[in-house]
Amino acid sequence: MPAKFRNKQFAVGIYHIFQVGKEVIFTGDIDFQRYLSNLRRFVPETDAKILAYCLMPNRLDLLVRQTTPRAITTLMRKLTTAYSMYKKGSPFRGVYKAKLLAGDREVLDTSRLIHCQPITTTNFGPLQIRSTFSSYLYSSYHLYIESVTNNWIDTLDVSRLVPDYRGYVEIILI
Repeated sequence: MPAKFRNKQFAVGIYHIFQVGKEVIFTGDIDFQRYLSNLRRFVPETDAKILAYCLMPNRLDLLVRQTTPRAITTLMRKLTTAYSMYKKGSPFRGVYKAKLLAGDREVLDTSRLIHCQPITTTNFGPLQIRSTFSSYLYSSYHLYIESVTNNWIDTLDVSRLVPDYRGYVEIILI
Protein backbone atom coordinates (compact mmCIF):
# COMPACT_ATOMS: atom_id res chain seq x y z
CA MET A 1 0.00 0.00 0.00
CA PRO A 2 1.45 3.41 -0.89
CA ALA A 3 2.65 5.50 2.02
CA LYS A 4 0.21 8.31 1.20
CA PHE A 5 -2.67 6.07 2.35
CA ARG A 6 -1.09 5.34 5.71
CA ASN A 7 -2.25 7.64 8.44
CA LYS A 8 -0.09 6.93 11.47
CA GLN A 9 -1.08 8.49 14.73
CA PHE A 10 1.23 8.08 17.72
CA ALA A 11 0.61 8.84 21.38
CA VAL A 12 2.35 11.86 22.84
CA GLY A 13 5.80 10.85 24.10
CA ILE A 14 9.40 10.20 23.10
CA TYR A 15 10.11 7.87 20.18
CA HIS A 16 13.09 6.18 18.60
CA ILE A 17 12.52 6.60 14.87
CA PHE A 18 14.69 4.65 12.46
CA GLN A 19 14.69 4.14 8.75
CA VAL A 20 16.94 1.90 6.67
CA GLY A 21 17.98 2.18 3.06
CA LYS A 22 17.48 -0.17 0.17
CA GLU A 23 21.24 0.05 -0.11
CA VAL A 24 22.90 3.39 0.63
CA ILE A 25 20.80 6.39 1.65
CA PHE A 26 23.61 8.93 1.90
CA THR A 27 26.40 8.62 -0.66
CA GLY A 28 28.46 11.64 0.40
CA ASP A 29 28.64 14.86 2.36
CA ILE A 30 26.17 16.62 0.07
CA ASP A 31 23.48 13.99 0.77
CA PHE A 32 24.05 14.15 4.55
CA GLN A 33 23.92 17.96 4.44
CA ARG A 34 20.72 17.93 2.39
CA TYR A 35 18.93 15.69 4.90
CA LEU A 36 20.13 17.78 7.86
CA SER A 37 19.03 20.95 6.08
CA ASN A 38 15.57 19.44 5.61
CA LEU A 39 15.51 18.40 9.27
CA ARG A 40 16.38 21.94 10.39
CA ARG A 41 13.71 23.34 8.07
CA PHE A 42 10.84 20.97 8.91
CA VAL A 43 11.17 20.46 12.68
CA PRO A 44 10.06 24.01 13.59
CA GLU A 45 6.98 23.52 11.36
CA THR A 46 5.76 20.54 13.44
CA ASP A 47 4.95 19.72 17.05
CA ALA A 48 8.02 17.49 17.22
CA LYS A 49 11.39 18.18 18.82
CA ILE A 50 14.55 16.32 17.90
CA LEU A 51 16.41 15.11 20.99
CA ALA A 52 19.17 13.19 19.17
CA TYR A 53 20.03 12.03 15.67
CA CYS A 54 22.61 10.06 13.74
CA LEU A 55 22.75 9.69 9.98
CA MET A 56 24.72 6.70 8.71
CA PRO A 57 25.32 5.70 5.08
CA ASN A 58 22.61 3.01 5.18
CA ARG A 59 20.28 4.14 8.00
CA LEU A 60 19.12 7.05 10.08
CA ASP A 61 18.11 7.24 13.73
CA LEU A 62 16.14 10.01 15.39
CA LEU A 63 15.08 10.49 19.00
CA VAL A 64 11.92 12.59 18.82
CA ARG A 65 9.60 14.14 21.42
CA GLN A 66 6.10 14.48 20.07
CA THR A 67 3.59 16.80 21.73
CA THR A 68 0.61 16.18 19.44
CA PRO A 69 -0.55 12.82 17.97
CA ARG A 70 0.41 13.48 14.33
CA ALA A 71 3.69 15.38 14.73
CA ILE A 72 5.92 12.42 13.84
CA THR A 73 3.78 11.50 10.85
CA THR A 74 3.92 15.07 9.56
CA LEU A 75 7.66 15.41 10.13
CA MET A 76 8.58 12.05 8.58
CA ARG A 77 6.30 12.59 5.60
CA LYS A 78 7.98 15.92 4.88
CA LEU A 79 11.49 14.52 5.37
CA THR A 80 10.90 11.37 3.30
CA THR A 81 9.17 13.21 0.47
CA ALA A 82 11.76 16.00 0.23
CA TYR A 83 14.72 13.62 0.34
CA SER A 84 13.14 11.19 -2.15
CA MET A 85 12.51 14.07 -4.56
CA TYR A 86 16.13 15.17 -4.16
CA LYS A 87 17.36 11.60 -4.88
CA LYS A 88 14.83 11.20 -7.73
CA GLY A 89 13.34 8.12 -6.11
CA SER A 90 13.07 6.70 -2.64
CA PRO A 91 16.32 5.31 -1.20
CA PHE A 92 14.39 3.89 1.78
CA ARG A 93 13.41 0.28 2.36
CA GLY A 94 9.76 0.62 3.32
CA VAL A 95 8.46 3.14 5.81
CA TYR A 96 10.13 4.33 8.98
CA LYS A 97 9.73 2.50 12.29
CA ALA A 98 8.79 4.28 15.51
CA LYS A 99 9.18 2.81 19.00
CA LEU A 100 7.62 4.57 21.99
CA LEU A 101 10.15 4.75 24.81
CA ALA A 102 8.98 3.99 28.33
CA GLY A 103 10.72 6.11 30.93
CA ASP A 104 13.90 8.09 31.39
CA ARG A 105 16.22 5.07 31.44
CA GLU A 106 15.05 3.88 28.03
CA VAL A 107 15.39 7.42 26.63
CA LEU A 108 18.94 7.68 27.99
CA ASP A 109 19.96 4.24 26.69
CA THR A 110 18.47 4.95 23.26
CA SER A 111 20.29 8.28 23.02
CA ARG A 112 23.55 6.46 23.75
CA LEU A 113 22.73 3.83 21.14
CA ILE A 114 22.07 6.56 18.58
CA HIS A 115 25.22 8.51 19.42
CA CYS A 116 27.39 5.37 19.30
CA GLN A 117 26.27 4.40 15.79
CA PRO A 118 29.46 5.80 14.18
CA ILE A 119 31.66 3.34 16.09
CA THR A 120 29.61 0.29 15.27
CA THR A 121 30.19 -1.69 12.13
CA THR A 122 27.77 -1.11 9.28
CA ASN A 123 27.18 -3.33 6.26
CA PHE A 124 29.79 -1.17 4.58
CA GLY A 125 32.48 -1.75 7.20
CA PRO A 126 33.50 0.54 10.06
CA LEU A 127 33.30 4.25 9.38
CA GLN A 128 36.45 6.27 9.32
CA ILE A 129 36.49 7.79 12.78
CA ARG A 130 38.59 10.90 13.14
CA SER A 131 40.12 11.36 16.60
CA THR A 132 36.97 10.18 18.40
CA PHE A 133 33.42 9.37 17.43
CA SER A 134 32.40 12.71 18.92
CA SER A 135 33.82 14.36 15.80
CA TYR A 136 31.43 12.47 13.49
CA LEU A 137 29.68 15.28 11.60
CA TYR A 138 26.28 13.65 11.09
CA SER A 139 25.34 12.98 14.69
CA SER A 140 23.99 15.27 17.39
CA TYR A 141 26.58 14.02 19.89
CA HIS A 142 28.87 17.03 19.36
CA LEU A 143 25.94 19.30 20.25
CA TYR A 144 25.64 17.48 23.60
CA ILE A 145 29.30 17.73 24.56
CA GLU A 146 29.56 21.36 23.41
CA SER A 147 26.22 22.29 25.08
CA VAL A 148 24.90 23.86 21.87
CA THR A 149 21.27 24.95 21.75
CA ASN A 150 19.16 25.92 18.76
CA ASN A 151 15.54 25.96 17.66
CA TRP A 152 15.34 22.45 16.17
CA ILE A 153 17.21 20.18 18.60
CA ASP A 154 16.82 19.96 22.36
CA THR A 155 19.84 18.43 24.11
CA LEU A 156 18.66 19.35 27.61
CA ASP A 157 15.83 16.77 27.72
CA VAL A 158 18.32 13.91 27.65
CA SER A 159 21.50 15.40 29.13
CA ARG A 160 19.66 16.41 32.33
CA LEU A 161 19.06 12.71 33.04
CA VAL A 162 22.70 12.03 33.94
CA PRO A 163 25.35 14.30 35.54
CA ASP A 164 28.06 13.49 32.97
CA TYR A 165 26.49 12.69 29.60
CA ARG A 166 29.84 12.39 27.81
CA GLY A 167 31.08 9.92 30.42
CA TYR A 168 27.83 7.96 30.18
CA VAL A 169 28.11 7.60 26.40
CA GLU A 170 31.85 7.04 26.15
CA ILE A 171 32.00 4.40 28.90
CA ILE A 172 31.56 1.81 26.14
CA LEU A 173 35.01 2.73 24.79
CA ILE A 174 36.74 1.51 27.95
